[in-house]
Amino acid sequence: MDRSVQLTTDRQILALRPTKTIYEKKITGSRGLSLRVLPSSTKQFEFRYTNRQGARRRLALGTYPDLSLAEARLKAAGVRVAVADGHDPVAERQAARAKALKIETLDALAEDYWAAAEVGLHGGRRKPKRAVTIGNERSVWRNHITSVFGSRDFSGIKRAEIKAFMRTLVVDKKLSPASLASIGGVLHAVLGFAVMEERLEANPAVGLARPLALTSRERMFDDAQLKVLWAAAGDASLPRSPGDKTAGIHARLEPAMGLAIQLLMLTLTRRNEVAGALKSEFDLEAGLWTIPSARAKAAHRHVVPLSPESLDVLEAAFALDPRSPYVFPSDRVEGQHLDPHAITRAFARTCARRKIESGSPHDVRRSGATTLTGRYGVTRFIVGLVLGHTPNEGAAVTGVYDRHTYIPEKRAALETWARHLTGASAVAGSKSPARATAAVDADLVQTKARARTNAEQGELQNAVLVMCMGAARASEEGNVHLDILAQAGMEFASRGAKDHVLRWIDGF
Repeated sequence: MDRSVQLTTDRQILALRPTKTIYEKKITGSRGLSLRVLPSSTKQFEFRYTNRQGARRRLALGTYPDLSLAEARLKAAGVRVAVADGHDPVAERQAARAKALKIETLDALAEDYWAAAEVGLHGGRRKPKRAVTIGNERSVWRNHITSVFGSRDFSGIKRAEIKAFMRTLVVDKKLSPASLASIGGVLHAVLGFAVMEERLEANPAVGLARPLALTSRERMFDDAQLKVLWAAAGDASLPRSPGDKTAGIHARLEPAMGLAIQLLMLTLTRRNEVAGALKSEFDLEAGLWTIPSARAKAAHRHVVPLSPESLDVLEAAFALDPRSPYVFPSDRVEGQHLDPHAITRAFARTCARRKIESGSPHDVRRSGATTLTGRYGVTRFIVGLVLGHTPNEGAAVTGVYDRHTYIPEKRAALETWARHLTGASAVAGSKSPARATAAVDADLVQTKARARTNAEQGELQNAVLVMCMGAARASEEGNVHLDILAQAGMEFASRGAKDHVLRWIDGF
């Protein structure tokens, strides 16, 4: 058969014989359609075209006789229309194959979720998650989820598998309801993110994340146990002597850990807040520790008044590593702060060594709060502010100002707690940071000067906040009275009435 002749019938195709090399025959009446004959005797229909970028393409349509000549003509006609509409069938086929070969694992989905969470795109219009929160979720994922589901295609994970997984955590690993809720919550959130991104039709973890009801934590340290913990932390805060054990349950804690535990116990703050404390957050002269919103829970600034005992601890802590920006530098990782989880482990080790029921840093907060309300009559509202909880009542003016009120009440509560914890009594002339009347007056004069400068520069709202914060520190005004004054100042500032704001400042 003459190979230069174009094909028009099935009989001509059947008559084609293979050679040692591939050869090609065009199909009459179907532009771009041809038949390739391979040395293996395979006869394959192909369609040639040029895409919109000018690249020449060759698309395999099927082999003869599985695909007849008539069917090949119809198929080529359909591809010709698609190419005219701007499609590139070869590129689309390659992309489909790549997607089929690439498994979208649950681990990869989790990484996408955390990347979205950093900017607040993990579940609709939400606030970005803090680095410490994402770190905790990664830890939960690494310890419990990735070994079971991490390498799986997340679209193939069934509801029954998640149910069995959660049951295993209950029955075999005997995890607490709180731990189960953490594990299930992270898994539910990641799969929910896939639904929101339209990568999954439905979340298979819905209704399965909390197999057991959460119970309120009730563990508290009694006075004797608090005394033991305080003594152990005090012993650890001293420099180690040659020959001291450095490993095992009976080894003494590192000085940084002992001081960190003391500060945590005195201030009733959280382990993360203590472990990552920066020296720049402390105003030792004013006796205040301002934990920024980026580090405090609930993302609001927490101002902690410092008792004389806390100032003593900080003096020793600052001397540990004068060059470090952290109050409690890590003894394992250069340039990092103390690991918050290490504080929890230190509590557990101390409890085991001293043969008392195991407890956690959070149990100290619960013990302190209960002692202050039940034994010393401190109101729940003030205790809530001491603990750094978001207030649901109290001053109604701006959130920034509200966090600087009640400092005298918070200071009194923490000094009461420090005396209870250490067994000390109130001593006149102690190292309390409360200033004498003359110093208070001088501070108020300086505050008014700063507020006036802000007002003259047109920063009216900032001027009002500076004045309110200064007045709150001086504590010469009652909280309710100061709140009323603040509302008036903010009203003047919102109207842009600079003269009224200046007269308002002079009124203090």
